[in-house]
Amino acid sequence: MSKVKIKSVFERIAEKVFAMKDINTAKVFINEFISSTEINDIDKKIILNNVNECKHIQRLQTYICNSLLRYEGMSVNK
Repeated sequence: MSKVKIKSVFERIAEKVFAMKDINTAKVFINEFISSTEINDIDKKIILNNVNECKHIQRLQTYICNSLLRYEGMSVNK
């Protein structure tokens, strides 16, 4: 039996978002990507709300990074 490696949505978008310089381009990309995924609607809404609250690209990248670390179980906050 093979073990399937599940990638978080944050892992799947992180590299592209970290390369982006414009907050609006990044928000559009993330909104389109998250909307097309099959994650539950509550999680989608939370992610999209958090993304839309970011005012600067650095803050958005920090959110993606922190969320990825949390998914991997390496968050400082419990």
